[in-house]
Amino acid sequence: MTLSDANPAGGMAGPGHLSTIRLIVNADDFGISERVNAGIVMAHRAGIVTATSLMAAGRAFEQAVQWCRMLPSLDVGVHLTLVAEKPLRPKGSSLTGSDGRFPISIGAFLQRCLAGRIRLSDVQAELSAQIERVLDQGIRPTHLDSHQHVHALPVISALTQRLAARYGIPFVRVPVEDGRTGRPQNLHGISRMLGSMFLKASWAAARLGGAGGRKAPPLRFLGFQEGGRLDHERLQRLLRSLRPGRVYELMCHPGFTPDEPDVKRWNYRHEIELQALTSRLIRSEITARGIQLCSFKDLT
Repeated sequence: MTLSDANPAGGMAGPGHLSTIRLIVNADDFGISERVNAGIVMAHRAGIVTATSLMAAGRAFEQAVQWCRMLPSLDVGVHLTLVAEKPLRPKGSSLTGSDGRFPISIGAFLQRCLAGRIRLSDVQAELSAQIERVLDQGIRPTHLDSHQHVHALPVISALTQRLAARYGIPFVRVPVEDGRTGRPQNLHGISRMLGSMFLKASWAAARLGGAGGRKAPPLRFLGFQEGGRLDHERLQRLLRSLRPGRVYELMCHPGFTPDEPDVKRWNYRHEIELQALTSRLIRSEITARGIQLCSFKDLT
């Protein structure tokens, strides 16, 4: 079944489907912190979040799993993790430093890769263990993405595609956002713009290496440049940019301010995002524009 054959209610598409805007609102980092977990749950129950990505290596994984069981309407994927957290398979792994943790960031991870200090077999074993930990909880993931988008790196991308095929997971995020007009207004905006350029180049290199060959419905990715800053104004502007006949994945990071110092250092405005995603005005905007909220499983 192709994308044009399905509708968000799970049945066959009606005659008006080509003029419909469909939107998946996907919350990253489920399982990283109990307070982030609580915000994602609220953004689903009282807001527009339709899906989330579960961190099997997250320190609040068990609590997140309990929420998944209580919320069958929340679509769940796997937030593959190779940076900033602790691995599930640490023994003898080339993925860890002397502190027993992954590299601190995607930049540090890439440096170790280029220096030949990371074994691809360890990456495969770790990511397989993370997917299997989610499956062992009785959760059937519908999508894969990753912490700091590390799966967009060329070699990791090809591996992620193979793992998706092996475990029957239909969607893998392509974290490439359409270009925006206007100049960034602050250092955060400049950082996100540069990061977006890096991801585009990385994904282009990955495709040259054979990644992205799995047939799946095309999703247009949104939210990278607003990462950690998706306030009401930015969300409204994104909604007004959506075009009929397309399906979008909007990445977001709702939550309550986390207690963990390392997560706090991201300087994400979790609660501002939560407010935007649960806003009645945003719901009114969605209704007025005829946007259909849906999930990944609605498209399969």
